[in-house]
Amino acid sequence: MRTVELGDVATIDREGVDPGSVAPDTVYIGLEHIERGGRIIGHDTVGGARPTSTKFRFTSEHVLFGKLRPNLGKVSRPTFAGVCSTDILPIRPGRDLDRGYLARYLAQPSMVDFAASRTSGANLPRLSPTELVKFPVPLPPLHEQRRIAAILDQADAIRAKHRQVLSHLDYLTQAIFRDMFGDPVLNNRGLPQKTIGALTQVMTGNSPLRADSSNFGHDIEWIKSDNLGGDLPTRASEGLSLVGRKRGRVAPAGSILVTCIAGSPGSIGKASLTDRDVAFNQQINAILPTPRVNTAFLLGQLKTAPELIRAKSTGGMKGLVSKSAFKSVTVLAPPIELQRRYADRVGAVIRQRAAVQRALAADEALFASLESRVFRGEV
Repeated sequence: MRTVELGDVATIDREGVDPGSVAPDTVYIGLEHIERGGRIIGHDTVGGARPTSTKFRFTSEHVLFGKLRPNLGKVSRPTFAGVCSTDILPIRPGRDLDRGYLARYLAQPSMVDFAASRTSGANLPRLSPTELVKFPVPLPPLHEQRRIAAILDQADAIRAKHRQVLSHLDYLTQAIFRDMFGDPVLNNRGLPQKTIGALTQVMTGNSPLRADSSNFGHDIEWIKSDNLGGDLPTRASEGLSLVGRKRGRVAPAGSILVTCIAGSPGSIGKASLTDRDVAFNQQINAILPTPRVNTAFLLGQLKTAPELIRAKSTGGMKGLVSKSAFKSVTVLAPPIELQRRYADRVGAVIRQRAAVQRALAADEALFASLESRVFRGEV
């Protein structure tokens, strides 16, 4: 199989567009509208977003490639035309390159890492188009490219179905919470309220010195914000040694971990309940277990209304909630018996979610295996 440079088989279309020169109902896509893995999660319009700076045009023939280092996995295939942020590069495949194949190739973890190694810039590292066009692309015949893209699309569709089930179960737990307690932000039931700091102890994580290799090992997981969002934190890819554990911050089982520093405001407030002792980094605040509040109830409240946390953010385009601001967040504090009743009601839903999450983890492992093999010509 021959390998070519991306610029030999595709074009990066970077003709600037003045937003004032396009129709107000034109679709506008920013990095916030693209998930890692490529799913487009809604969009805005030029009239709604009112962008003022130059944008790029794209069509359903392009692959959209996020060029900022935190967003290099955002590689998408739009089914519509519009304009996009200049932090997104529209790539138009030539006649010898299948769009689906290109998108899958650029989105695989090894290529995301490759792209990250070629970014430049101190505050917001980004990949320049001149580097992107040099990327090596294995180029099998078109029919083989389409076969590879179809295999990965089918495997991804299975993952998507399980994610959809998880989303429905998330909605169900939130519906139960609102049925029992009303809106946590408005407190339309007139329930008692307290600050998080008055209810329980809060601990902020930290990061042992990376330069000291003795800090890292397998004594305890080291949780980061990427691990949060589910009922339980996902298994961390990195751990601390016994030495690192002593220098780090450890939350006991039964703690709620909450993302309070993030690259975007929308990631603030992601929360999970620990079922094991874990270390965690400085982007996370931990609510330690206490008999004064039921942790399942408090987690349900934070998941139902993450804006309780986000309202305290002072990070502008990023997200930052200090420990003191986090402790000042006001939450519903009904009688503990009512909190326990909620925990009993959502228990069955949480168990069902755990089963779906296990199935999704198996899907993820299968997809990763397929992804690494198809581009080596093994499938």
